[in-house]
Amino acid sequence: MRDLTARPGAAVVLGRVGAPFGVQGWVKVTSYTEPAAGIASYPRWTLVRGDEVRQVRVLDSKRAGQSIAVRLEGVETREAAQTLTGAEVQVDRSALPAPGPQEHYLHDLLGLEAFNRDGVRLGQVDGFIELPVHPVAVLKDGKLERLVPLVRERLLAVDLQAGRVTFDWHPDD
Repeated sequence: MRDLTARPGAAVVLGRVGAPFGVQGWVKVTSYTEPAAGIASYPRWTLVRGDEVRQVRVLDSKRAGQSIAVRLEGVETREAAQTLTGAEVQVDRSALPAPGPQEHYLHDLLGLEAFNRDGVRLGQVDGFIELPVHPVAVLKDGKLERLVPLVRERLLAVDLQAGRVTFDWHPDD
């Protein structure tokens, strides 16, 4: 059984820092939240890039074309913003709102055993690919890798207590 309680220190990746935006320290952010601007509603972020970990406060945000731009405490120049490019944006799991009925955070699906509707094992949820239309689950079974669209028609059931997820997916697809 997996412990999915919102415990302090359990980090969840909500996005990634992109390029600097302007000359006053703003950065563009790729958001994994829905809606995308929701990432700025979390006032404290942990930025992780390689072995570097930095705690920051979000001071301001705005639309920047199709992206979100944010101003972070202690980042006041383009050069300082550039040092953050590529960092993961993480927040503490306890800061996330509880998902609604039939809703799940992608983070909670990691490590679950995946089966199809006939009970055939498809592998283990190893990660996700964020596509413009919808995310795709990466299922690993030894050296075999399956990519399954995370859409209502394919994701049939999630049982966090049992540690399993059921897809409408043929093992040969």
